[in-house]
Amino acid sequence: MARHRYLLQTRTADLDWLGHVNNVVYATYLQEARMEIILRWRGGLRHPQQDTVVARLELDYRAVLNHRDEPIAVDTWVERIGTTSYTFVHEIREPEGDTVYAVGRSVLVQVDNGSMRPAPLDDSLRGYLAQFADGPAS
Repeated sequence: MARHRYLLQTRTADLDWLGHVNNVVYATYLQEARMEIILRWRGGLRHPQQDTVVARLELDYRAVLNHRDEPIAVDTWVERIGTTSYTFVHEIREPEGDTVYAVGRSVLVQVDNGSMRPAPLDDSLRGYLAQFADGPAS
């Protein structure tokens, strides 16, 4: 499967006073794309013993994104699967064409609900995430 494409519509509430999508909203777009992937695994990552937390979020802005009628795409893939964490890479981009508005990286950590300490990823999650392993488009 590799990359996962999530299409979303910009909303007027996403705009700053210049009419551009506000820089902090890009993180919300990444979250929406991540959650679509995560919710397909056992209906989400919530279970009695473990939770998932975002440990790191990086965003590099590449081009101005304005409000528009057409959807934009967030392409997401898994860059790394570790012992207790995994890393998603995201591109907020035109669905057709080469324009990339932002590139992001988010590191998610599995934690024990009682101690809130990192906990090992189980094999079913590892297998699920492996189908999204990919790299930059050529």
